[in-house]
Amino acid sequence: MENYANNMDPNHVPEEYKVPYDILELPSQGILYPNKKSSIKVEYLTTIDENILSSPNIVNSGKLIDILLDRKVKDLGFNPIDLLEGDRMAILIFLRSTAFGEIYNQPVIDPKTGNLTQGDIDLNTLEQKKLSVNPNENGEFDYELPFSKSKIKFKLLTGADELDVSERDKLLMERNGDDISQKTTLRLERSIMEVDGIRDKMKISTIISKMKIMDSRKLRKYIEEIEPGIVFKTKATIQGGVTVDTFLRLGVNFLWPEI
Repeated sequence: MENYANNMDPNHVPEEYKVPYDILELPSQGILYPNKKSSIKVEYLTTIDENILSSPNIVNSGKLIDILLDRKVKDLGFNPIDLLEGDRMAILIFLRSTAFGEIYNQPVIDPKTGNLTQGDIDLNTLEQKKLSVNPNENGEFDYELPFSKSKIKFKLLTGADELDVSERDKLLMERNGDDISQKTTLRLERSIMEVDGIRDKMKISTIISKMKIMDSRKLRKYIEEIEPGIVFKTKATIQGGVTVDTFLRLGVNFLWPEI
């Protein structure tokens, strides 16, 4: 009788039709999100998702990651585009390792010969980097520029911020008729919320355009240091079982190993 009642329920989904999922701990621990949730529900990639991975138009559009996260993040508390970049990367690596295996192959330098060789990286050994500095009540962080001594308040960028930066950068290159990317400046404009008490975005944009390279680089390095995410410095195993130090590089075969 209980099974019959379930079958009559229009919201009942038979077990064989349910997509398996896992609960993934976020590098940010949810500290910067309104709901403060430290974990997220993520479905595994399925054969249906292979259609997306093998679609040249989607792969070449640069929107593959956004599309996959939108399909696979099944947590009502989160919009994938509003996740921090480090959290999005953690989800991407989870999807890859559970779909194609934890071993990722990339070229590395053989320390004995100095030549390039193929190395195997175990994605399950990658470490998460937690948020190392507490934000203020607005989710912003403080930093004093070493050269100008200006006091900065900045935020960490989300997927939506990065998408906006990429679109604006493309428009500016088309308008200017050149191939000079302005992503460095645009990212700072999205990240910096206040300079010496000034919160007017137009004025901040002018300040950024005149910022000394030393200040800009030190600020970007500090942001990178505190930003939660995945530690890309890792080890790879090459022929003979030798391990070498390397950095994870996400090539075109990351989500399609046969390429």
